Amino acid sequence: MILSLVLVFAGIAVLVFSANALVESSSNLALRWGVSLAVIGAIVVGFGTSLPELAVSLASAVRNDIDLAAGNVVGSMVANLSLVLGGAVLISQASISTSGRRLYLPLSLLSTLVFIFFIRGGISRWEGGVMILLLLLSLALMYRKGPEEETGLVSSPQRDKSAIAAQFSLTKELAKLIASLAGVVIASYGVTEGAIDLADRWGVKSGFIGISLIAVGTSLPELVASTVAAKKGKYGLIIGTVLGSNVFNGFGIGGFIGLIAPGESEDGSIVGTLDTTLTLTAVALSAIFILSGRKIVRTEAGILLVSYIVWMILVGA
Repeated sequence: MILSLVLVFAGIAVLVFSANALVESSSNLALRWGVSLAVIGAIVVGFGTSLPELAVSLASAVRNDIDLAAGNVVGSMVANLSLVLGGAVLISQASISTSGRRLYLPLSLLSTLVFIFFIRGGISRWEGGVMILLLLLSLALMYRKGPEEETGLVSSPQRDKSAIAAQFSLTKELAKLIASLAGVVIASYGVTEGAIDLADRWGVKSGFIGISLIAVGTSLPELVASTVAAKKGKYGLIIGTVLGSNVFNGFGIGGFIGLIAPGESEDGSIVGTLDTTLTLTAVALSAIFILSGRKIVRTEAGILLVSYIVWMILVGA
C-alpha cells in the first residue's frame, strides 16, 4: 500500500518536472527549425506522449489480449478529447485556429473512427498496414499543411525568433527533449502501476481498471504536457499534443497491433465500450464545433470533463 502511494505521488512529481522540460525544449526546437508549435506538438510531443499507450497495447496484444489493447487505446483517445482538452482549457480558455479546425480535428476524428471500425471483433495484418499508411499520410499533412505561425488553441505572443534561437544549443535541446520524453513515459508507468495496485486493494473491479484506470494512467503525459503548456502560454502545443496524440493512438498503435500481433476479440464487452466511445467522441467534438464555434470557453471545458466522468461511470457499471 505504502509503496503504491509512493509510486503515484513520486510519479506525478516526475511527470510535472519532465513535462515542464518537454514544453521548453519543444518550443525552442520549433523556433530553431522554423516550424509552428502545433506541428512540433503533433509530431514530436504527440508521438512521445503516446509511447505509454503503445507499450501497454503491444504488450497486451502479444499476450493475445486484443480487448485490453483496444480498450487502452480507446480509453486514451476519449481521455484526450475530454479530460485532457477540457483540463487545459480550464486553465486558459482559448480559440481554435482555422487550420486547427480544418486539419488537426478532422485527422483526430478520422483516426478514432478508423480504429473503432477496424478493431471491432479483432484486427488483421492488412488492416494494420492500412492504418500505418494513414499515419504516414497524416504526418505528411501535419508537416506540410500545418499553420505557419504559432497557432493551436490560441496564438502565442510574437517573439524575436532569431534572438531566442541563438540562446540555446541544438544538441542540448535535443538531449533535453529526449530525456524529458523518457521521464514522462517512465513516470506514467509508475503512476499507473501504483494506481492499479491501489484499485485492486480497494476492491475496484478489474474491467473498470483495465479500460479506464490504465487509459487514464497512459494519458497522464498528454494531460500534464498540455497543462504545463497552457500555464506557460505555449498554446500551440496544446492542440498538437492532444490531437496529434490521438492520431498516433488510432493509426499508429492500431497499425502496430495489426502488423505485430493481429488477433480476434475474445470479450464481447469491448463492442459495447467502443459504441459508447464513439458516442462520446461525437459529443466532445460537437461541443467544440457547435457550442463554441472558434472559441472553447470554460463552460464547454466543463461539459467535456463531465462527459468523461459519465463515460467512466458507464464503463464501470
